[in-house]
Amino acid sequence: MSILILVRNFVPAHEMIERGDWEVSQVARNAFDLEGKVVGTIGAGRIGYRVLQRLLPFDCKELLYYDYAPLPPDAAKAVKARRVADLKEFVSQCDVVTINCPLHEGTKGLVSEELLKHFKKGAWLVNTARGAICDKDAVAAALKSGQLSGYSGDVWHIQPAPKDHEWRTMKNPLGGGNGMVPHYSGTTLDAQARYANGTKSILENYLENKPQEPQNIIVGLGKYETLAYGQR
Repeated sequence: MSILILVRNFVPAHEMIERGDWEVSQVARNAFDLEGKVVGTIGAGRIGYRVLQRLLPFDCKELLYYDYAPLPPDAAKAVKARRVADLKEFVSQCDVVTINCPLHEGTKGLVSEELLKHFKKGAWLVNTARGAICDKDAVAAALKSGQLSGYSGDVWHIQPAPKDHEWRTMKNPLGGGNGMVPHYSGTTLDAQARYANGTKSILENYLENKPQEPQNIIVGLGKYETLAYGQR
């Protein structure tokens, strides 16, 4: 949804309607179709892979992913995704970059002023992972200059975001490109029900001495069970 909000220039179009205006050309000049675009995810784990799955029906030109390890061949084939091993090369090929990796010492500040220089001019960036993965000031400057056409997400550093946080008000040269919202994706009523059911399942498995679901285990018997937090 965040990708579509940016690419379709939804926020300025809605604000125009609220003002009582109807200047279609003013919003259409920065509105595009997702069809035919190159979209890439930083991180192709559980969440990143699901993003790739959801992008398939949009007939994108190509789906890319950047990750420390390649997807299994069958999994990559199922989403028609190509791995790019070099991050700068990866972002230089993408019209849309979506961040779906965990925050750890290896990803903190990953999207820096230097990396943003390698983005396609006018690319869109979506971050629904963690705010600190992106350099706050560098993102704001890139959007204001037009190096980025848009930035969207629901994660901030820090949270709650200060009232003077640049991401609240930053815009591209045409006056749009900001799709930021509070961090509430994980607090919808449906999500809260999933949390409750998941916690119940974990406790029941523990009390009944049953094995836990693999995706719920971070630290197993004396070792990490996941590579998601920088244990590489």
